This record gives sequence, structure tokens and C-alpha cells, in this order.
Amino acid sequence: MNNYFKFFSLLILASTTACSLYFTIPMQAYHMAKGLQVGSPALPYYAYSNTSLEIIDREFKTANAKVTIEDVYTHGYGKTFKGLSPDGDTGHTFTDMGTATRYLQGVLKAKGVLDAESYFLTSIDSAREFGFTLIAAVHRKDEKIAVIDKFGASRENTLTCDDPPYYQPYRFDCKGKPLDTVYEWAAVPNDCFEKQGHQAILLALTANKLLEKTPKDNYWDAERKWIAGNYKSVVIDQDYMVCQALGIEEGYTEQKNLFKN
Repeated sequence: MNNYFKFFSLLILASTTACSLYFTIPMQAYHMAKGLQVGSPALPYYAYSNTSLEIIDREFKTANAKVTIEDVYTHGYGKTFKGLSPDGDTGHTFTDMGTATRYLQGVLKAKGVLDAESYFLTSIDSAREFGFTLIAAVHRKDEKIAVIDKFGASRENTLTCDDPPYYQPYRFDCKGKPLDTVYEWAAVPNDCFEKQGHQAILLALTANKLLEKTPKDNYWDAERKWIAGNYKSVVIDQDYMVCQALGIEEGYTEQKNLFKN
């Protein structure tokens, strides 16, 4: 009866923050707990569920998440979580990974991560015009890096946090020395992290995975495919993985008929 009540609560209290006005995926309470285990690849299912941040935060707390949605607002944005508008907007929507990183580091610092300033949220934007972004959370010790350009001419670039390409993942520096360790990554539909409320979910899911400190070396193969233009296979493979983990028969890529010729 408790799960039955929770399911209807999700439907009744759904907010107006869906990624699409015409597409939703109902998300039951137990999906939210499993989504925490999956991490940021599950973001579309939270966003497309049209479920309020209050309910998602409550389920995160019930699942004993180390980082909740409220934590993101309190320690990332410096705002109170109570009395939010349905879309969760407090004027802190990020449009670049530098700003996103600052929010993420604030959350990690509050959770006792001593080198919180060494974690960065990065992105590969080569498929953005097709509706997707490849996002990765990395650990990087160096404030200044010398790396090979990922796009175009293979030239050496010296970058600091003031340079936008700094917020891309780099496996090695220009001399072949290991640089970034990827602890979380996801191929995310752009319309699922455009609003602050959805970004808060992304930051919470990502921060929880960072606290686990389990490297995800499979990112580099996904990035190689992504930059080569094969972003569709990365999105489809990831969505299949998430469906298996959440116990959903058809993923959002199938339900929305994406990539159909």
C-alpha cells in the first residue's frame, strides 16, 4: 500500500518542469532509489517524469543518499530549498561548465571532500546541435594543463580555468602523462539540463557518484565514438543500460522515437 500511495503521489504532485511539454515518463518511487545507483545517466528519467523536486528530494533522503537535492541548493547555490518555484529556479542556472563546477565543488566541500577544488564538471559539445551533450565529472590536480586540442589541428594548448577548453576531459597531457580520472559521465539530452531544477538533479546524482570514487575508464571509448560523430550509439547503449537497471522495458530513446530513419 505504501508503494501504491507513493506512485500516485508522484502523479498527483507532478510539477511543470518536464523536459518536454508533450512527453513524460511516470517514475515510481523505487525507480528513484535505483536511479541513485545508476547515477547521472538516469537524469532523463527524473526530468521526463515531470516529478517535483520536493518529491525527488524526499526519495533521495529515504534512500539515504549522501547528497540530496536540498544539499545542492544549500551548498551549491547558497539558497534555501523550501518554497521553491516548480521549476526550481533561483537565478542560478548554469550555461557553462565553469559555473557548474563551482556549484559542484561547493557541494563536495560541504560533504567533507578535502580536495573539492580538484573536481571538475566537463563536457564535449560536438553533438549539441543534434540535441545531446557528453558530460563527465573528473578529478584533476593541475590548475594549468598543457594538452593536445581534441578538435581540428593536433596542436598543443596551455589552458587554465579561464579557458573554456579547460572544461573538457583530458586523459593525458601533451607529454603523455596521465591527467584526468573520470568518476562519472553521461550522454544527456540538452532539454534535460537546461532548467535549474534539472541541473540540481544532475549535480546531486554526480556528487553521489564522486563520493564513491570509482573510476569509469569506459568513458574514454565513449568519448572517442562521440567525437568521431557516432554519438547515437553512445546514447542508445547508455539508455539500454539505464533501462536494465531501472527495470523499464522501453527507454526514452524508443518512446520518443529518436534516431528513427
